Amino acid sequence: MHDNQKPKFNIDTSNQKKRHRMLKLYEPLWIEIESVLKNKKSLTITIDGHSTSGKSTLADLIEEIYDAQIIHMDDFFRSKEQGRSPIEYGSNIDFDRLKSEVIEPLSQNKDILYRAFDCKTQTIMTSILKEHKQITVIEGAYASHPYLTNHIDIKVFFKSRYLQQLRRIIKRNGFKDLKMFIKKWIPYENAYFKHYNIEQQSQFIFKSVH
Repeated sequence: MHDNQKPKFNIDTSNQKKRHRMLKLYEPLWIEIESVLKNKKSLTITIDGHSTSGKSTLADLIEEIYDAQIIHMDDFFRSKEQGRSPIEYGSNIDFDRLKSEVIEPLSQNKDILYRAFDCKTQTIMTSILKEHKQITVIEGAYASHPYLTNHIDIKVFFKSRYLQQLRRIIKRNGFKDLKMFIKKWIPYENAYFKHYNIEQQSQFIFKSVH
């Protein structure tokens, strides 16, 4: 593809070297987004993958480039009081609430009014209003779960080497939470990825680079 055919973005020019590298790395995704938008008024992108692999960073970049709205899977964890759901490989996610509060309004091109879950207090907070936008990004582990498949236009998967993942968990969460990730969250997520072939069914697979 010639340079004059590539998508052109209006973005913050600070830290230009890093920004240029990221734009180049994800160029196939930008091209696909532009292609889908030629035939659809709106689209939904999911960004799934290993913990600390770069999902949120890419979601933020899409938000900046396209003025997209971001939905975080962390906002739809089930509380201890709710317990685990019967949905296999993702029973810690409240998929019913995600579907009724986010997916259904999206499918009707309506504004989204949803309640975010607070992990610290184990409670659902007051509602968050997000006005309808052309692009919605659902970011976080379990975002590409088959429960949501019919509502997804583009699937992205991030992968990370195990030791790299552990180092970033320590940097982000500290040693205190590392044991929980090793014993619980990482095995849960890996079982989900494997059972549903999440990586193989994604249109775009990126390796963690940040």
